[in-house]
Amino acid sequence: MQEEAISRPSPAPSPARRVPRTVILLAAVIVLIGAYSGIMHLVRQHVTNLIEAGEQKPLPDFALTAVDGKQWTRASLLGKTVVLNFFRSKCANCVRERDTIRQLAEEAHKDRVVVLGIMMDRVLGFPETVTRKTLASFGYQHPVLMADEQFVEAFHKVRWSHVTPVTYVASPNGVIVRALRGHQDLATLRAAIR
Repeated sequence: MQEEAISRPSPAPSPARRVPRTVILLAAVIVLIGAYSGIMHLVRQHVTNLIEAGEQKPLPDFALTAVDGKQWTRASLLGKTVVLNFFRSKCANCVRERDTIRQLAEEAHKDRVVVLGIMMDRVLGFPETVTRKTLASFGYQHPVLMADEQFVEAFHKVRWSHVTPVTYVASPNGVIVRALRGHQDLATLRAAIR
């Protein structure tokens, strides 16, 4: 007698599961945010490298007028350590750094260190009323120079990026010895002017 093979029905294929649209959209958003973050990191690093490339180069020639009307030039600064602090209105990191810059200017030995604020507002097209309000809120007692495009380009060499805050420290012989991007603490700035 021949045994009959018992055939069992094969399981029915399971229907393909559909991924909900919200999951697809969420994944796409995560990928886009990751790509944006990666690109911005590269851009920030590129700008930082360009700013730091100013170290060991001569302080560019310039002639700028301070808020009080006094004109400052490269030649007038030779013989002193110079701190050039670039800042602007509507800059959260500039606000975070302002007390540090103010304290550095107050404690600096005026016979050997000059602290100059470099206001970027005119280059960036801020209204004069905004600039005045920022200057009043910062309360700087040290000279504040109003930057022009040529001055900024001579330092940053980043025409499309007016980064703030940035602090350059030049030696008494007119050579940039430190180029610091972002808000700094007092210890870092004190060390930079020694």
